[in-house]
Amino acid sequence: MSRPEADPRIPFPHTDARLACRTEPSWFVQEHGQMSNADDRARIERARTACRGCPIAADCLKWALANPELTPTGVWAATISRERKALRRRLQARHGLDWVGVIAQADRAREQARLNRARPSAPDPAPAASAMWTSHYEPWREPLTPGRQQRNRELLNQT
Repeated sequence: MSRPEADPRIPFPHTDARLACRTEPSWFVQEHGQMSNADDRARIERARTACRGCPIAADCLKWALANPELTPTGVWAATISRERKALRRRLQARHGLDWVGVIAQADRAREQARLNRARPSAPDPAPAASAMWTSHYEPWREPLTPGRQQRNRELLNQT
């Protein structure tokens, strides 16, 4: 029997931070039915508490949800297998059978938006006049007749 492959659309999260799952892996072991005694519950609660402060917990949960064959047991991002199964069912009901693809595409779009915000945009070489000046001035739309020109001259001469 071959080992299942991880879904490449959701990469395994990486960090250089010291994580409890690396320093205390025994806290994160949870087999089916291992919530019966107080010691198991306390150990799993320690793991959940450590996950809640983890900088990559959200990405860890996405990876664990996307790879059920690789995470059938254990505590992953403060969840146990029963909770992950329920989350997968909800994601499938909300996004369809390819919910992993939907989540991966949303992640890529968020990352692209973040990169676009971080990249300084070049200044517009010739900003539009309307952007530089705002006015409620409406140009005269009637033709300037000789009679109107004469009336305007008279008004100017009065001052």
